[in-house]
Amino acid sequence: MPAPDTTLPQNLTSFLKQGKFSGQVRNLFMFTDNEADLPDYHSLALGAGLGYESAKFHGFQVGVSGFFIFNVWSSNLGTDPATGFRSRYEIGNFDLLDPDDRYDLGRMENLYLRYTYKKSAVTLGRQKINTPFINPQDGRMRPTLINGLWLEYKELGKLSFNGGLIYGFGPRSTADWFSVEESIGSIAAARNVYGTPSQYIGNISSKGIAVGSITYQPAKTIKSSLWHYYVENLFTLSFSQTDVSIPVSQDKKQSVVLGFQAGYQRTSGDGGNADTLKAYMPKGANTWLFSGRLGYKTDKVETTLNYTRIADRDRFLFPREWGIEPFYTFLSRERFEGGAASMAIALKTEVRLNPQWKASVGYGLYDTPDVKNARQSKYAMPSYSQLNLLTNYALKGYLDGLVLQALYVYKGARGETYGDPRFIVNKVDMSHYTFVMNYQF
Repeated sequence: MPAPDTTLPQNLTSFLKQGKFSGQVRNLFMFTDNEADLPDYHSLALGAGLGYESAKFHGFQVGVSGFFIFNVWSSNLGTDPATGFRSRYEIGNFDLLDPDDRYDLGRMENLYLRYTYKKSAVTLGRQKINTPFINPQDGRMRPTLINGLWLEYKELGKLSFNGGLIYGFGPRSTADWFSVEESIGSIAAARNVYGTPSQYIGNISSKGIAVGSITYQPAKTIKSSLWHYYVENLFTLSFSQTDVSIPVSQDKKQSVVLGFQAGYQRTSGDGGNADTLKAYMPKGANTWLFSGRLGYKTDKVETTLNYTRIADRDRFLFPREWGIEPFYTFLSRERFEGGAASMAIALKTEVRLNPQWKASVGYGLYDTPDVKNARQSKYAMPSYSQLNLLTNYALKGYLDGLVLQALYVYKGARGETYGDPRFIVNKVDMSHYTFVMNYQF
């Protein structure tokens, strides 16, 4: 329930008391087991945060929150000078830009002014938004947040609008805030289309991002949306998604589910820098992407067969610092971003055993360009198979608000790795474990 709109507070103290405090305590353990004698990694993180959102005053309210993290126990997560390898997943619990920092990991999270009118709202400042490609991606200790102006317009019933201007990011797995151009760099830049190390970190320029969307939902069983991202001087991306649920039983508890996604990306401006070696995306680059799903859903189980294709053109690129990809074939702990001429097929089943307990299993086959094909493979990821097992349990009663989660991931090599550990470590022929205890109030 939204807080009441307080128009005549007796005094500042009584007004502040009508606001809402929230908090979070999060404990997260990760372990990655690479094959044979290749390096393994582990980390145990403990964090806590506190937030406050005021009551409304003539529709206006303010919000503020912060979060801090401690590295309780971990292996060496930075680059090993002897091997050149470093942690990929475990360092994400802390600060990617400073792997040796174990204690100074606090960050101001939300800090915003919001105006609400009926069902709509406009928010200015540091905040959390959820779009297909810019989203919290909160599978680590803290989420990705944006700094900007964001509008949610919902006064037209079946039609709604979302969008705004973004001029900064607080990427997950970092301890600071950055401008749009500075935010691209906490994740390894990998290689450019010529096969040499990318040089775009610290060398690209962009004034910010404009995002707009329109969503049409004529019924609960159908929803269609169109999104457009304009990243000044880097790229543009148009993306559409339509999901349909067709009841096949009289009580409407059983349905056939269908989904289709399509996107087109091209370079904006000079791709970040007039010097191609320092650009984020080569000038003139473009590509198409498609994803679809077909499945069956009951009130407790949903099973879908999913497919994704990235065209045999230029790489599909979107900064991983800003969010996870929305493709139907997506499985936690890996992405398709950074590649071209790629195809995936995944079978996923989600089970809700009761209101407190849910689980899922996913298995996919992912075909990527050869690891030596630098023009179409940014991260040199070989073709692979992936198995995900996930379970969530929400406690009730005295421990209401506590959620336990366990994730197991196995990725096996399907493509040629040439026996080179650079194409294996933290990529394929590995198991990964995550255990989370998350308490919110």
